[in-house]
Amino acid sequence: MPGKLANGSAANESGKTDKVGSYGTQSLPAGLNGGSSISRSLELIQPKEPSSKHISLCHELHTLFRVMWSGKWALVSPFAMLHSVWSLIPAFRGYDQQDAQEFLCELLDKVQQELESEGTKRRILIPFSQRKLTKQVLKVVNTIFHGQLLSQVTCITCNYKSNTVEPFWDLSLEFPERYHSIEKGIIPVNQTECMLTEMLAKFTETEALEGRIYACDQCNSKRRKSSPKPLVLSEAKKQLMIYRLPQVLRLHLKRFRWSERNHREKIGVHVLFDQVLNMEPYCCRDSLSSLDKETFVYDLSAVVMHHGKGFGSGHYTAYCYNTEGGFWVHCNDSKLNVCSVEEVCKTQAYILFYTQRTVQDKARISEKQLQAQDVRSPALNAAFWNICVSSGNNFGQVKGAVLSHKVWGQCYLKGMS
Repeated sequence: MPGKLANGSAANESGKTDKVGSYGTQSLPAGLNGGSSISRSLELIQPKEPSSKHISLCHELHTLFRVMWSGKWALVSPFAMLHSVWSLIPAFRGYDQQDAQEFLCELLDKVQQELESEGTKRRILIPFSQRKLTKQVLKVVNTIFHGQLLSQVTCITCNYKSNTVEPFWDLSLEFPERYHSIEKGIIPVNQTECMLTEMLAKFTETEALEGRIYACDQCNSKRRKSSPKPLVLSEAKKQLMIYRLPQVLRLHLKRFRWSERNHREKIGVHVLFDQVLNMEPYCCRDSLSSLDKETFVYDLSAVVMHHGKGFGSGHYTAYCYNTEGGFWVHCNDSKLNVCSVEEVCKTQAYILFYTQRTVQDKARISEKQLQAQDVRSPALNAAFWNICVSSGNNFGQVKGAVLSHKVWGQCYLKGMS
């Protein structure tokens, strides 16, 4: 991310603001949940760096979001979270400019590793009646973000199709080639808008593999494995299609590319995206043909925007939809301002979050079931309030270096300590 990791002022703070009003420049009440705030301008979550022997990202995220949504502090400085990141993800150590998408991937991967590790260590302590529930909880990251792609290779010679299913946690979308030409000044500047649907179509379009490089199973079916004769190579084409849709769809717009001067530069093309996204045209029809049409419909939940012209500089802000209040909020360091959806759609998006509409009716674990748990491990506790995300509501923000997910703090369990 060109924006910095949290340093106490830029990564993950909630702002002290005025009473919520109509759309515009008015601000949210202090505290992310709209509660009252203490008059102090800054309140550190932890005054000291966490002990290296007991560092847990799940625990630090739990603490951070619990404080952010408590409404008791005007500002929150994620000091302990920052140092946990430095210790557990060394590539992001220090205050150099980093990439938000790369950080988000690393963070979620580490969180999932912690949950799986904690579950393995404490499995014997978990009552048998709760093990199925716990298993769901420990896979919360996959439950929310995991989807599957179908990679289909077709032999040009015999038209045989070979299918491979691959997992994905986000989709990285490239700009069509003509938009690269815009940056070089080859085509008029007035053609500097690209549609998100066009980028998705490019991601799933059929592409020809160069030369005779494909060893088709069908063309080589009569050849013995022990035969000294070389494999028959054919021309082929390849296509990616979505095989299984995730609950929360993360779309990463690949704005940064390597230039001819061997440095990363930004593609400043505006991408047109809508509040509602229909993913049916980009899915494998055979695997999803039995699904209800509503399954393909996604609602915009959050947008991460990059301000600046290059990879090594700039600033990140986020636009998040508050499902309880029914309004959008612009998060910029310590400032949170209510804004209109028109403002959101005009942003130069870098990461888009869409939530599956039908997920809201498919919450697998009720609030009563969650409150009945008595698991004291910080990692398992983090997992229990994370599973609430399976409802798909209240997806938060990625601001600078920290993933801000509303339910992480909102669904704090009674048994946590």
